[in-house]
Amino acid sequence: MQPPSQPPRKRSIRFQLLLVVNVVLAVFVVLFLIFSYQRDLASRLEDKRIALEEEAASLLPSILEMQGEDREKIQQYLDTICRQMQEIHAPVHHIVVTLPTDPFILLSEHDASDELLEVIQQAASSPGNSATLGESEIVVGTYTQQGATVYISETLDNLYGSVFRDVINNLTGFIVLALITGIVINLALTYIVTRPLHQLVETVQQIGQGELGTQSETFHCAELNYLTHEINAMSASLAAVETTRNRQMAKARKIQENLLPYDIKIPGLEVDFFFHPADEVGGDYFDIIPLDSGDWLFCIADITGHGISAAMSAAVLKTLLIQATEHSSSPAEILDFINRRFTVISPVGEFVSMQLMKANPQTHLFEYASAGHEPACILSRDGQTSDTETTGLLVGIEEDATWENRSLQLSFGDRLLMLTDGASETHNPEGEMFGRKRLIELLKECQSLTLPETATQIHDRLSRFRAGSPQQDDITVLLVELVQSH
Repeated sequence: MQPPSQPPRKRSIRFQLLLVVNVVLAVFVVLFLIFSYQRDLASRLEDKRIALEEEAASLLPSILEMQGEDREKIQQYLDTICRQMQEIHAPVHHIVVTLPTDPFILLSEHDASDELLEVIQQAASSPGNSATLGESEIVVGTYTQQGATVYISETLDNLYGSVFRDVINNLTGFIVLALITGIVINLALTYIVTRPLHQLVETVQQIGQGELGTQSETFHCAELNYLTHEINAMSASLAAVETTRNRQMAKARKIQENLLPYDIKIPGLEVDFFFHPADEVGGDYFDIIPLDSGDWLFCIADITGHGISAAMSAAVLKTLLIQATEHSSSPAEILDFINRRFTVISPVGEFVSMQLMKANPQTHLFEYASAGHEPACILSRDGQTSDTETTGLLVGIEEDATWENRSLQLSFGDRLLMLTDGASETHNPEGEMFGRKRLIELLKECQSLTLPETATQIHDRLSRFRAGSPQQDDITVLLVELVQSH
């Protein structure tokens, strides 16, 4: 069998808000950097073209003065100017001159070629005054005067690199800004949202742990203040309801205590008992009733479940038991009387296990009937044990059900243990059950103790076995011993 899958871990509000803010900021940064790169590149290209045109304009007058001289002298002058420009500006420059008095085109000699000349002239006639040359791109500035034209070209590798470095610098600035913004948002969320939410969660946890009425402090945020108000109102309402419930449960406990026997003194019999409900009120019921025949009737019953419903059924059982003993002293007939009436008035699905034990202290004769109840244990004076039997169905199943009586002949010193299954089914924290075998062994160990001491030993042993784990069912133990009458 595969273990149940764990629900996916949810992200915190702080994480989700930071993620949204940073994603949106990153998108805007990327779009802004693209726009900025294109704008700066276009601006610098235009500035470079204008600068080259100005250089061409400043160079052309000197060339016009030299046009009557030897062509080689003009070529040397162009090469010298080109080298100086490259030493100053670093990018590769080329100068092209066309003169009206010279059919030839003059080109600075650095990497001079027909292809270069063609690319320069193509760039000069293009809209952006730029063209591709090999793996590089060039921009050209031109100036024309008196039929002469000067073309000055420059490669753009350094310009692209400069613009890219500016973009990287801007990106670095944006990253630093994003980090600062993230820290500020994180601190703001911690103060405005996260810390108040943690306090509200602690308040809800305290309420969930039973500290009803716990109130949370108010906050600066209107939404959280509204939530705080609702939680505080809920806590106060639950506390008021719990106070009312406690008063009602106290009354219910008082009623249930009045159902139990007290100040019981029977000549020839010693009796002791303890009763511990799993809730504030329980579904176990026991009673000791004197009969008109001089016998005594011991009753122990366990209603399915526990709590208010079971306690109400226990009150009904006592009423029916008292009525039944007015008509008969036979345990089987009393069970029949109770069953016929309880089946009609009990909720659907609610049943009762019940054992009735009629005792005659003079003859030591015990007569019993059991409606599916936990067997009673008889401990003889010589240490031998035996169990009673079930003599019919549970009460509340069939209206026409019947039971049989069984008889026991006891002697002085014999003990009788009547109990509900909450005792034997007590569990420790590891889930182990105390069990009926341990109970019988404990009863034998306590044979030399008085009956009240035995009841105390059973109670303490069950408590130690439970070791702080919650009691899951009502526990009732009734002890009877045959003694010499004084």
